[in-house]
Formats: sequence, structure tokens, C-alpha cells
Amino acid sequence: MDHNKKEHLPLYGIGPILCWPMAMLTAVGIVLSNKKIIPGILSNEPISIIMTIIGILLIIEGIVLFFAADLNGNLQDNIKENKLKTNGSYNFVRNPCYCLFLLGCTGAILISHNLLLLVLPLIFYIVMTIVLKNTEEKWLSELYGDEYRDYCRRVNRCIPWFSKK
Repeated sequence: MDHNKKEHLPLYGIGPILCWPMAMLTAVGIVLSNKKIIPGILSNEPISIIMTIIGILLIIEGIVLFFAADLNGNLQDNIKENKLKTNGSYNFVRNPCYCLFLLGCTGAILISHNLLLLVLPLIFYIVMTIVLKNTEEKWLSELYGDEYRDYCRRVNRCIPWFSKK
């Protein structure tokens, strides 16, 4: 199928609509938690240390996936030329840019040691799933057909994992 003749998807997709509210809600939650307006801060030091380490690792993983998504510097070219990108970090997660925000927000919440705020990443994941299924995934399915649907069966939407063969 010649994808080049069709109009390409927007370069940023719905990312700003999804990601900035996630970042803002996370930041507001952490600020309110630090001001003791939201309860739930864990005071158990060994568990707090583990949460901090996991939080830092999640943030690093998100950053690595994000930058690996455009390792060759051709991500925007792929979008403009309507080429489905499935290599690099796209082999582990279909949406590495959104994944960065999901992992980054989760990591920041873990570092804040507030157990109540851990509901936010679950809400973010559910909202992201609903929005992506009804927007970008529909567009990409229409554009790439079976090639994209097969890719969806092999690779997770927002949580990085090894590609299913």
C-alpha cells in the first residue's frame, strides 16, 4: 500500500492534550502532598528508599525510551512520509512519547512517597487507553490496515515490554 500519497498524521498527535494534564496533575498532587493538604505520605524509611529508587529508575526508563524513539533522527520524517515506525523503542512500546510521561509521573509520585497519589498513574493509564483507542489508533489502523493491527497485537500501547513474536 502506498502510504506516501495520503495526508500524514499530525506530528504531535494528541500528545499535548494527554501529557500536559498528566504532568500538571502530578505536580499539583505532589505540591499538595508536601504541604500536607493531601495525606498519605509514607514515613517508613526502608520502603521510602525503595520507592525513591524505583521512581528514579522509571523516570530514567521513560527518558531512554523517549530519546531512543528518535535515535536516528527520522521520527518526524517517518510521520511526514507515512511510514509506520516499529523499530527502536517502538519495538517495546507503541507510544514511547506518551510512555515517558506515564513513567515520569509515576516515578515522581513514587519519589514523593505518597501512597494516595499512586491512584493517578492508574487513572492516567485508563484515560490514555480510552483516548488513544478512539483517536490515534483508529487513524493509524485506517492508514496502515493489517500492518498496524498486527503491530498492535505484538507491542503494548503504553507500558514497555518485550515484543510478542
